[in-house]
Amino acid sequence: MPVEVAISSEIAAWDLGAGESAVLSYSMQHAGYRAVIDDAAARRCARALGIATLGTGGVLVLAKRQGLIDSVDERLKRLQEAGLWLSESIIVMLKQQAGEE
Repeated sequence: MPVEVAISSEIAAWDLGAGESAVLSYSMQHAGYRAVIDDAAARRCARALGIATLGTGGVLVLAKRQGLIDSVDERLKRLQEAGLWLSESIIVMLKQQAGEE
């Protein structure tokens, strides 16, 4: 069942997509939560408003550290094939954080 989230006026002012706005508003309204976002504009908004974030690559690193997945490399490739843009330097950093580089 979807959770209804009131979009913060501070976040609405950034004119982000509905999903990014909802995720950021939820995180802003619930202390201790991180917003999982990859969109560059949404990350800028989060930084400006002091909202903690984590990207999809970071989620993969955490999953690897917890033993939930064997490798981030193959999953990063699949994300790129699906259209997620990741710079080579970000890929190297994520693989290093996962102990794969």
